[in-house]
Amino acid sequence: MTVRARHGPPRNGVLWKQRSAALALFLGANLLIGVVRPAGALAGPLDTQPIHVRMEAVILSEGDGGNPAGVLSAGQLRQWIHTANHSYAVSDAYIVLDFDAAHDLARVRSSALNRLNHDHNALASAQAAKYPGKMVVFFRAYGAAGSGTGVTGNGYTAYNAYVPLGSSGCRGHSTARCSASYVVMPSVFCGTTVATDRVAQHPSPPLGADTSGCSIPASNWYVYQNFGQLTHEVGHYFGLPHTFPGTSDFLSTPKLLQSWYDGTPRPGTTRSIRVFDGDSTAGPRVSDGTSLSSGWTFTVTDTPPEAGAHLFTDNNVSMCHPETKTLSDGSGASVAFSGARYTLHGYMYLVSRHDVRPVPWALTFRPDKGDVMSYFLCKKPMTFSAGQVRTMRSNLLYDPQRSYLLCSNPRDAALRPSITC
Repeated sequence: MTVRARHGPPRNGVLWKQRSAALALFLGANLLIGVVRPAGALAGPLDTQPIHVRMEAVILSEGDGGNPAGVLSAGQLRQWIHTANHSYAVSDAYIVLDFDAAHDLARVRSSALNRLNHDHNALASAQAAKYPGKMVVFFRAYGAAGSGTGVTGNGYTAYNAYVPLGSSGCRGHSTARCSASYVVMPSVFCGTTVATDRVAQHPSPPLGADTSGCSIPASNWYVYQNFGQLTHEVGHYFGLPHTFPGTSDFLSTPKLLQSWYDGTPRPGTTRSIRVFDGDSTAGPRVSDGTSLSSGWTFTVTDTPPEAGAHLFTDNNVSMCHPETKTLSDGSGASVAFSGARYTLHGYMYLVSRHDVRPVPWALTFRPDKGDVMSYFLCKKPMTFSAGQVRTMRSNLLYDPQRSYLLCSNPRDAALRPSITC
């Protein structure tokens, strides 16, 4: 899940500025996008045999066909897919998103779907089931009806049982059980931006110039189109949690970090810096009582614990190259930023027969700001750790709610003896 509504300090509309001119979607373009590996790679060990995932892009609109200006063009869709494949390639993931606009792109009119916001799952799941053997990505424009959100930049993933069109329970007039997982992405490409670093403190942009083609207004922050957002959301589809705790980036003050650390650790774990390790077997495995983290597998052991990116940007601190600064909010806890690390200074109370006195402690974090499953945007392309790669590949090969993607794709024929179809 990506929550960008709070991302970056500018509150003057810079982050959600839309292009004034509509960008036409050229449906006839043949956009076969993938990273080509030598044919000989197929004969290698299972962990290096390419996995091809065919993607169905569903561009949504209102029931009357209406949409805001700036809805995804073929070129912009190509950018998101190319960036995802680049991330897989440099991370040695041997995963490829295959997409051919002539066969893998649909446009659907539905006001409910065009306003998906963790709701209408039955409707969206049944629609996703209409594209058997594919990973379905819905590109919708708006926040939930009645929410006042307007054009949205957020994304998420819904994990459902796989009952595709043509299977038992999903054929003819019997479609009540039609179901499939899906990814939800924003459709207004240039409205998905991230503010990274303060211009006044850094003479050079951390990622160079923005190359998205979007007209991003000048700001006192370096602002980029969120080029890694599809990669991040598909990471959830492949089973990856965030590198920080939970489904949203909420630990934005010293008080909240102190409170999180003081909480009761999950059974089988102890209170340590690992309570901030969002994707580890030893971490908190946060469940907020909803389905937002459904399908996530907490098996990554090589990403460092971290509290999230909003701790930086919500406090006027650059995320990629932070200023030396100490945050205090009156709670008694503080966070000191120093180069690539930051330290949470907290306290605990020691109770004796005679008094109660606070005892200080400190946790030092060294987040990987180039990791796809964080909320940072400090490397292009963003990358996956070796542990994240193992988790994605294991889920694609052995989870029946995901391995169906490999069962019908001719390009995955070499993997069939290793999976159950």
